Amino acid sequence: MRKQGKTLETIGRELNRAISCIKRIIDRYNETNSYKDRPRSGRPRISTQKDDRNLIRLLKKNRTEPSHVLANQWKLSNGKTASSSLFRRRLLAKKLEWKFAVKKSRLSANHVKARKAFCKMVK
Repeated sequence: MRKQGKTLETIGRELNRAISCIKRIIDRYNETNSYKDRPRSGRPRISTQKDDRNLIRLLKKNRTEPSHVLANQWKLSNGKTASSSLFRRRLLAKKLEWKFAVKKSRLSANHVKARKAFCKMVK
C-alpha cells in the first residue's frame, strides 16, 4: 500500500490501526526485509504453557515429591531437561506449594498400654 503511494493515515484507516503502528511495521520491513518480530533479548523459556500444566498435574498426583523428582518425571514425559529450581519458580508463580510429609514419632510402650486400656474401658 505504501509503494502504491498511499499515506500512513489512509493505510491506518483502511486497516483500522494507529499511524504509529503502521510506521513501525514499514520501518521494520525497510531495515530487515521482513515483517516478523526481531529476536528478543534474554534467554527463551524452556517450557510452554502446556508443559507448565503437565507439571501442575504431576505435582497434584503427589504433593510430597521433592522438586528434583518432579524434574525427572517431567523429563520422562516430554524429553526436556530442566533444573529443580525451574519447577519451584513455576509452582510459586502459580501460587502452588509442595510439602514434605511430616514423620510421625513412634509410639512408646507407655502410649501403647494407655491406648489399649482406653479401648478396653470404652468397649
